Amino acid sequence: MQRRRLLALVGSLAAGSGCTGSGDDPSVDSTVTPAPVPTAGGTRTPTLDGDVQITAAMVQPGVVTAGDDSLSVVDDAGQYLFFNLEGGVPDRSAVEFRFSGASYTPESFYGRLYRGDFDGEEYGENGGPLVFALPQTGDGTDAELAWGDGSWTLPETVVQRLEDPLPSFSVSLDGPETAGDGSDLEITVGVTNEGDSAGRYVFALNRQGPQIASTPVGRIAGELEPGASETHTFDAVPPDDRNGTGYFLQVPGERDSLDHYIEPADDS
Repeated sequence: MQRRRLLALVGSLAAGSGCTGSGDDPSVDSTVTPAPVPTAGGTRTPTLDGDVQITAAMVQPGVVTAGDDSLSVVDDAGQYLFFNLEGGVPDRSAVEFRFSGASYTPESFYGRLYRGDFDGEEYGENGGPLVFALPQTGDGTDAELAWGDGSWTLPETVVQRLEDPLPSFSVSLDGPETAGDGSDLEITVGVTNEGDSAGRYVFALNRQGPQIASTPVGRIAGELEPGASETHTFDAVPPDDRNGTGYFLQVPGERDSLDHYIEPADDS
């Protein structure tokens, strides 16, 4: 049986080239340290004044965090903007993001960022990920990442993603309904972009049973053009003679997880 829901998720586009300022002091001796930024079509290189490198900038509908025995999706904000900074980075407390007439400070998460979101790293003296919780839409005219005497103006592609309405995605969680102990099984997550613009999605998949209370399966993320679909496949753990296996997919904007149960086969 297939479980399917229609979801509103924000799209993403990785950053391209942008411009920066090194403050009002014309005597500052700036050096350019370019770094490639991943995009859907390859890589681009931002030009930055100073020694700060921005190696990623993307918008997504939630943040996957890792607990002791499960993954969770944080989705309290309308959308989340990710940056990854390297090089001679500023102190975390000095960084802010300006958007639609307001300033935002980086978020802190009770559970660490799960691998895939910058490998669960923390922002420190060598840089790392910064995540900003933002409203669902807004005016991006003033959108920039700022720190001390420096700033970086976002590429228009990223600004457009911050301003655009959320595309809709249909999501399914599917697998066998029954299986015997030792069977080779698969569980699949299907995603289709039902909206009019490209968008990024991010989910968290967990498992319960047959002899374990809860364990992570993985973070699922990607970007789809309008009308496009893709499927993520995972090896499934079969039930034993007495206990079934349950899979639970957390999706941003959904109060309840999608679920799929594989029950023990009746050998009678």
